[in-house]
Amino acid sequence: MAGIVSLLFKYVVFGPFQDDIKDLNKNFKTLNDNLREIRVSIEELDKRVDEHDRRLDRHHERIKDLHYKIWKGGNN
Repeated sequence: MAGIVSLLFKYVVFGPFQDDIKDLNKNFKTLNDNLREIRVSIEELDKRVDEHDRRLDRHHERIKDLHYKIWKGGNN
């Protein structure tokens, strides 16, 4: 009797939610996949930003050197 009640409870109460649970699991998988892609994109962007930062530092140093040469040469 308890087994029958348990089966009825399982199919009557949880039965309608099984499709919703499957959809929820599918959505969680999609969300995790999207987060993984976003994480990879952020890592790639960080690398690009680091490279641009190094280039900017080199340009800054070249500008300082040119500025120094111009002003030093102008005072002689």
